[in-house]
Amino acid sequence: METTRSLDVVFSLAGHDKGKEYVVLRTDGSYAFIVDGKTRKLTNPKRKSLKHLCLGKTGSAELADALSAGKATDSAIRKELAIFRGEAGMTEEGRQFVKR
Repeated sequence: METTRSLDVVFSLAGHDKGKEYVVLRTDGSYAFIVDGKTRKLTNPKRKSLKHLCLGKTGSAELADALSAGKATDSAIRKELAIFRGEAGMTEEGRQFVKR
């Protein structure tokens, strides 16, 4: 029986990337290694303190399985974050859509 790994989509609470969403690759003690597939790719994840991150939602099981198998791509990360932004009603810059 296979167990699926969970995938978290988080927001940055501090720093120059405040309000930006990321996918958590892994955690190490009080730090998380995060990627967005655009400026922070899988080959160069950002190390950020957990206290500067806020959980947005749990991501898809397919991407979590691909990450654990080492077969995930930056494109898949960007698609997951685009789905999250669509559900949250956000623009790519992390701002809320203006409702008229």
